Amino acid sequence: MFTNFFDSGILYLCHDLNSHFGLLGRIAAFVSENGLIKGGFIAILIWWLWFQDTPNQQPIREKILGIMIATIGAIFLARGLALILPFRPRPIVNPELGSLFVQGNAALETWSSFPSDHAVLFFTLATGIWLISKPVGFIAFFHTIFIVCLPRIYLGLHYPTDIIAGAFLGIGIALLATRLDWRILVAKPLMKYADNSPSWFYSGFFILTFQIGEMFESSRDIIRGVVKLLIMLLPT
Repeated sequence: MFTNFFDSGILYLCHDLNSHFGLLGRIAAFVSENGLIKGGFIAILIWWLWFQDTPNQQPIREKILGIMIATIGAIFLARGLALILPFRPRPIVNPELGSLFVQGNAALETWSSFPSDHAVLFFTLATGIWLISKPVGFIAFFHTIFIVCLPRIYLGLHYPTDIIAGAFLGIGIALLATRLDWRILVAKPLMKYADNSPSWFYSGFFILTFQIGEMFESSRDIIRGVVKLLIMLLPT
Protein backbone atom coordinates (compact mmCIF):
# COMPACT_ATOMS: atom_id res chain seq x y z
CA MET A 1 0.00 0.00 0.00
CA PHE A 2 1.41 3.37 -1.04
CA THR A 3 -1.37 5.64 0.22
CA ASN A 4 -3.02 6.20 3.58
CA PHE A 5 -6.32 7.68 4.69
CA PHE A 6 -4.86 11.16 5.12
CA ASP A 7 -3.20 11.25 1.68
CA SER A 8 -6.04 9.65 -0.24
CA GLY A 9 -8.64 11.87 1.42
CA ILE A 10 -6.88 15.05 0.35
CA LEU A 11 -6.18 13.74 -3.16
CA TYR A 12 -9.83 12.79 -3.67
CA LEU A 13 -10.82 16.26 -2.44
CA CYS A 14 -8.50 17.78 -5.05
CA HIS A 15 -10.10 15.56 -7.69
CA ASP A 16 -13.59 16.69 -6.68
CA LEU A 17 -12.53 20.34 -6.78
CA ASN A 18 -11.04 19.90 -10.22
CA SER A 19 -14.23 18.21 -11.43
CA HIS A 20 -16.25 21.28 -10.48
CA PHE A 21 -13.65 23.97 -11.12
CA GLY A 22 -11.51 22.87 -14.05
CA LEU A 23 -9.84 26.26 -14.21
CA LEU A 24 -8.07 25.49 -10.92
CA GLY A 25 -6.26 22.59 -12.55
CA ARG A 26 -5.08 24.75 -15.45
CA ILE A 27 -3.87 27.45 -13.07
CA ALA A 28 -2.07 24.86 -10.92
CA ALA A 29 -0.38 23.36 -13.99
CA PHE A 30 0.74 26.78 -15.24
CA VAL A 31 2.14 27.78 -11.83
CA SER A 32 3.84 24.41 -11.33
CA GLU A 33 5.63 24.55 -14.68
CA ASN A 34 6.69 28.21 -14.60
CA GLY A 35 10.20 28.61 -13.22
CA LEU A 36 9.93 32.39 -12.86
CA ILE A 37 6.85 32.14 -10.65
CA LYS A 38 8.36 29.38 -8.52
CA GLY A 39 12.10 29.71 -8.05
CA GLY A 40 12.49 33.08 -9.72
CA PHE A 41 10.33 34.75 -7.08
CA ILE A 42 12.43 33.37 -4.23
CA ALA A 43 15.60 34.41 -6.06
CA ILE A 44 14.24 37.97 -6.19
CA LEU A 45 13.67 37.93 -2.42
CA ILE A 46 17.23 36.70 -1.86
CA TRP A 47 18.77 39.45 -4.00
CA TRP A 48 16.54 42.08 -2.34
CA LEU A 49 17.69 40.99 1.12
CA TRP A 50 21.31 40.96 -0.02
CA PHE A 51 21.23 44.57 -1.26
CA GLN A 52 18.79 46.11 1.23
CA ASP A 53 20.03 49.27 2.88
CA THR A 54 20.61 48.42 6.56
CA PRO A 55 23.30 49.61 8.98
CA ASN A 56 24.71 46.13 9.64
CA GLN A 57 24.36 44.06 6.48
CA GLN A 58 27.29 41.67 7.11
CA PRO A 59 25.44 39.12 9.34
CA ILE A 60 22.48 39.13 6.94
CA ARG A 61 24.71 38.32 3.98
CA GLU A 62 26.44 35.59 5.98
CA LYS A 63 23.06 33.99 6.73
CA ILE A 64 22.05 34.23 3.07
CA LEU A 65 25.26 32.52 1.97
CA GLY A 66 24.86 29.83 4.62
CA ILE A 67 21.33 29.11 3.46
CA MET A 68 22.18 29.11 -0.24
CA ILE A 69 25.08 26.69 0.22
CA ALA A 70 22.82 24.51 2.38
CA THR A 71 20.28 24.27 -0.45
CA ILE A 72 22.80 22.25 -2.46
CA GLY A 73 23.02 19.75 0.39
CA ALA A 74 19.23 19.84 0.74
CA ILE A 75 18.74 18.74 -2.87
CA PHE A 76 21.26 15.90 -2.53
CA LEU A 77 19.66 14.82 0.75
CA ALA A 78 16.17 14.77 -0.75
CA ARG A 79 17.26 12.81 -3.81
CA GLY A 80 19.37 10.47 -1.70
CA LEU A 81 16.45 9.67 0.60
CA ALA A 82 14.21 9.09 -2.41
CA LEU A 83 16.73 6.55 -3.72
CA ILE A 84 17.38 4.63 -0.49
CA LEU A 85 13.88 4.64 1.02
CA PRO A 86 11.22 2.21 -0.27
CA PHE A 87 9.98 3.32 -3.67
CA ARG A 88 6.72 5.26 -3.63
CA PRO A 89 5.03 5.90 -6.99
CA ARG A 90 3.68 9.37 -7.48
CA PRO A 91 -0.10 9.77 -7.29
CA ILE A 92 -0.27 10.58 -10.98
CA VAL A 93 1.05 7.09 -11.87
CA ASN A 94 -0.17 5.16 -8.83
CA PRO A 95 -2.56 2.32 -9.84
CA GLU A 96 -4.11 2.39 -6.35
CA LEU A 97 -5.72 5.70 -7.21
CA GLY A 98 -7.42 4.35 -10.29
CA SER A 99 -8.38 7.03 -12.78
CA LEU A 100 -8.06 9.87 -10.28
CA PHE A 101 -5.28 11.41 -12.35
CA VAL A 102 -6.07 10.26 -15.85
CA GLN A 103 -3.40 12.39 -17.50
CA GLY A 104 -0.51 10.26 -16.20
CA ASN A 105 3.16 11.02 -16.75
CA ALA A 106 5.46 8.26 -17.92
CA ALA A 107 8.56 10.35 -17.14
CA LEU A 108 7.71 10.17 -13.42
CA GLU A 109 7.19 6.43 -13.22
CA THR A 110 10.75 5.82 -12.01
CA TRP A 111 10.93 8.87 -9.69
CA SER A 112 10.05 8.05 -6.11
CA SER A 113 7.61 10.52 -4.57
CA PHE A 114 8.93 10.61 -0.99
CA PRO A 115 10.14 13.09 0.14
CA SER A 116 9.33 16.09 -2.05
CA ASP A 117 12.57 17.73 -3.15
CA HIS A 118 10.59 20.87 -4.01
CA ALA A 119 9.38 21.07 -0.41
CA VAL A 120 12.86 20.43 1.00
CA LEU A 121 14.47 23.14 -1.13
CA PHE A 122 11.83 25.84 -0.79
CA PHE A 123 11.19 25.33 2.92
CA THR A 124 14.94 25.58 3.48
CA LEU A 125 14.96 28.91 1.67
CA ALA A 126 11.74 30.21 3.24
CA THR A 127 12.90 29.37 6.76
CA GLY A 128 16.26 31.00 6.15
CA ILE A 129 14.59 34.14 4.82
CA TRP A 130 12.21 34.19 7.81
CA LEU A 131 15.17 34.03 10.20
CA ILE A 132 16.61 37.10 8.47
CA SER A 133 13.39 39.11 8.06
CA LYS A 134 10.02 38.10 9.49
CA PRO A 135 7.90 40.11 6.99
CA VAL A 136 9.84 38.86 3.96
CA GLY A 137 9.91 35.38 5.46
CA PHE A 138 6.12 35.40 5.74
CA ILE A 139 5.92 36.17 2.03
CA ALA A 140 8.41 33.35 1.32
CA PHE A 141 6.40 30.84 3.39
CA PHE A 142 3.14 31.88 1.73
CA HIS A 143 4.76 31.45 -1.69
CA THR A 144 6.28 28.07 -0.74
CA ILE A 145 3.01 26.67 0.58
CA PHE A 146 0.49 28.03 -1.91
CA ILE A 147 2.52 28.52 -5.09
CA VAL A 148 5.11 25.72 -4.93
CA CYS A 149 3.71 22.89 -2.81
CA LEU A 150 -0.10 22.87 -3.00
CA PRO A 151 -0.18 22.78 -6.83
CA ARG A 152 2.02 19.68 -6.74
CA ILE A 153 -0.51 17.93 -4.51
CA TYR A 154 -3.41 19.18 -6.63
CA LEU A 155 -1.82 17.85 -9.84
CA GLY A 156 -0.96 14.47 -8.32
CA LEU A 157 2.79 15.03 -8.41
CA HIS A 158 3.12 14.44 -4.67
CA TYR A 159 1.18 13.10 -1.69
CA PRO A 160 0.54 15.51 1.18
CA THR A 161 2.87 13.49 3.41
CA ASP A 162 5.66 13.93 0.83
CA ILE A 163 5.29 17.68 1.23
CA ILE A 164 5.06 17.54 5.03
CA ALA A 165 8.20 15.41 5.31
CA GLY A 166 10.03 17.71 2.91
CA ALA A 167 8.93 20.74 4.94
CA PHE A 168 10.33 19.30 8.18
CA LEU A 169 13.61 18.44 6.46
CA GLY A 170 13.89 21.89 4.91
CA ILE A 171 13.16 23.71 8.17
CA GLY A 172 15.72 21.58 10.00
CA ILE A 173 18.40 22.21 7.37
CA ALA A 174 17.77 25.97 7.51
CA LEU A 175 18.05 26.05 11.30
CA LEU A 176 21.40 24.27 11.08
CA ALA A 177 22.61 26.46 8.21
CA THR A 178 22.05 29.70 10.12
CA ARG A 179 23.99 28.62 13.20
CA LEU A 180 26.99 30.81 13.98
CA ASP A 181 29.54 27.99 13.67
CA TRP A 182 28.28 27.10 10.16
CA ARG A 183 28.42 30.76 9.13
CA ILE A 184 32.00 31.03 10.41
CA LEU A 185 32.99 27.88 8.52
CA VAL A 186 31.26 28.63 5.20
CA ALA A 187 30.01 32.19 4.91
CA LYS A 188 32.87 34.27 6.31
CA PRO A 189 35.48 32.97 3.81
CA LEU A 190 33.02 33.60 0.99
CA MET A 191 32.38 37.15 2.22
CA LYS A 192 36.13 37.78 2.21
CA TYR A 193 36.29 36.41 -1.33
CA ALA A 194 33.42 38.73 -2.32
CA ASP A 195 35.42 41.72 -1.11
CA ASN A 196 38.60 40.62 -2.92
CA SER A 197 37.05 39.33 -6.18
CA PRO A 198 33.54 40.78 -6.55
CA SER A 199 33.29 39.98 -10.27
CA TRP A 200 33.91 36.25 -9.73
CA PHE A 201 31.84 36.13 -6.56
CA TYR A 202 28.72 37.72 -8.07
CA SER A 203 29.02 35.59 -11.18
CA GLY A 204 28.87 32.51 -8.96
CA PHE A 205 26.13 34.09 -6.84
CA PHE A 206 24.03 34.63 -9.95
CA ILE A 207 24.57 31.07 -11.18
CA LEU A 208 23.57 29.65 -7.79
CA THR A 209 20.38 31.71 -7.60
CA PHE A 210 19.63 30.78 -11.21
CA GLN A 211 19.99 27.11 -10.34
CA ILE A 212 17.73 27.58 -7.33
CA GLY A 213 15.21 29.18 -9.65
CA GLU A 214 15.09 26.11 -11.85
CA MET A 215 15.45 23.52 -9.06
CA PHE A 216 19.05 22.67 -10.09
CA GLU A 217 17.60 20.96 -13.17
CA SER A 218 20.45 22.01 -15.48
CA SER A 219 23.04 20.81 -12.99
CA ARG A 220 21.26 17.48 -12.59
CA ASP A 221 21.08 17.09 -16.37
CA ILE A 222 24.84 17.65 -16.61
CA ILE A 223 25.53 15.15 -13.82
CA ARG A 224 23.28 12.54 -15.43
CA GLY A 225 24.97 13.13 -18.79
CA VAL A 226 28.46 12.75 -17.32
CA VAL A 227 27.46 9.55 -15.50
CA LYS A 228 26.03 8.07 -18.73
CA LEU A 229 29.18 9.06 -20.64
CA LEU A 230 31.43 7.44 -18.03
CA ILE A 231 29.37 4.26 -18.14
CA MET A 232 29.72 4.19 -21.94
CA LEU A 233 33.50 4.72 -21.75
CA LEU A 234 34.16 2.17 -19.02
CA PRO A 235 35.32 -1.19 -20.34
CA THR A 236 32.70 -3.92 -20.07
